[in-house]
Amino acid sequence: MVLKHISIAACLLLAACDGGQGEPTAYEDMNFTQRHAFMSEVVLPQMKELFVEFDATYENMSCATCHGDGASDGSFAMPSPQLPVIPASEEAFFEYLEDPEHARWGVFMGEKVWPEMADLLGVPAYDPKTAPDGFSCTNCHMVEGQL
Repeated sequence: MVLKHISIAACLLLAACDGGQGEPTAYEDMNFTQRHAFMSEVVLPQMKELFVEFDATYENMSCATCHGDGASDGSFAMPSPQLPVIPASEEAFFEYLEDPEHARWGVFMGEKVWPEMADLLGVPAYDPKTAPDGFSCTNCHMVEGQL
């Protein structure tokens, strides 16, 4: 596990550096080419590993798995309407989680994907008190009524 984190850090540093000079570039400050390289070389392999551990059917995970049509048209826009739409209210979300399959995915996303993506992007995970603008479900998933 330590080697994995060292590898991630090395990839982040290399992918985010401007020609090997100066400080690493934050994801939000990267240009499109840097972001594409970072997502392809760092994020996709890490997310694929997590998803395959959860469900082997993700062995062929690609950019389109998360970005949907945005991978085809080159926009890579998020949130993606091709991902499952999540309920807009907290009450509706808890009802949604009553379905065992939704609950299984909710635990996986909440415990694995959400914190890992925030970490990879170098941004805080959403917390209503400390990081109300942090990375959350709605960075990837649309909510009901958003379409």
